[in-house]
Amino acid sequence: MELKRILKDVSRTLYLSINVLPDQLKSSMALGYLVARTMDTVVDCPAISPDAKRGMLRLFRELENKKSAAALAVRIKEAARSVPDAREKALLFKFERIAELYASFPERELSVLKALVGGVAGGMEMDLDTFGASLSSFRTEAELERYCALIGGEPGVFWARLYGDTIRRNSINPGDFPSEKDASLIGSALQITNILKDMSADLRIGRCYLPQSDLAGVGLSPSDLLRPESMCALRPVVYKWILWAVTRLDLSEKFLASIPKTELAMRAAFIWPVYWAMDTLQEVARADLLEPSGRPKIKRSRIYSTIACTPALLLSNTAFARSYRFRRETLIMSISGNMKTTK
Repeated sequence: MELKRILKDVSRTLYLSINVLPDQLKSSMALGYLVARTMDTVVDCPAISPDAKRGMLRLFRELENKKSAAALAVRIKEAARSVPDAREKALLFKFERIAELYASFPERELSVLKALVGGVAGGMEMDLDTFGASLSSFRTEAELERYCALIGGEPGVFWARLYGDTIRRNSINPGDFPSEKDASLIGSALQITNILKDMSADLRIGRCYLPQSDLAGVGLSPSDLLRPESMCALRPVVYKWILWAVTRLDLSEKFLASIPKTELAMRAAFIWPVYWAMDTLQEVARADLLEPSGRPKIKRSRIYSTIACTPALLLSNTAFARSYRFRRETLIMSISGNMKTTK
């Protein structure tokens, strides 16, 4: 219940997905997310020097060690004073309790959590290595793909491992287990979705995640993206990465089919993020991503209408695929129409 309350304060949609899971799975999922979210808040804090952030990431990797956790808690409490967002500040002040819960997990579950923390820390170190006081960007597609694989893909693998363990416990004849490789690719797609929708805000703190090689291909530099009028030239690059995400989200049909139909909550908790990512990409495709006030966001009514339609999807992989493919086709047609208009 304690993790549930903390999670509800910092993530609207993920809270909804995790909240329906069985208790043991819910605790692991919530704790993994909260640790990763704390790491993200620390790395984004301008009051902490880059070297200090690297030191804190090293301590996160040793979070099960009481001495490391205590040292980290002191630094996080100091950083919390300079965090303006009330929810993130509250999260940092609850870190000591989060660390206690982390260290109390059994060895098998703790090893899965450590793998998650290590992978996400690697992505955040890429942030620190790439971005500084002035606006900069990744250089190549490979760098962006690597970043997505760490920040989004590792949480996907974490999800798949916890699902696999739960299915082993609950199912006599489980059949295929959820693929960690597919989960990594789906997680990467969710991460690029976040990158695209948060583009304007990230640019204004010196981070351009779109690679220089892509921008050069349309005659732009990272600094050009600070001007909203560059959006027209940027759209082909945005569409490229939307399609990159979609090809990975296409694996969701196979992934869902590997979750037994007896595990209704686990199926629902997977379906929702996939559908909401597709809905968000639809908003991204038509938004002015360089306008500070134009951050794309799906409406709350859309979130709850998806939840309301869930019962029909839980026992039918075909029903899930039909609704997914409708979203996919709508998105592709929107992109194709916009590309024709801009030519």
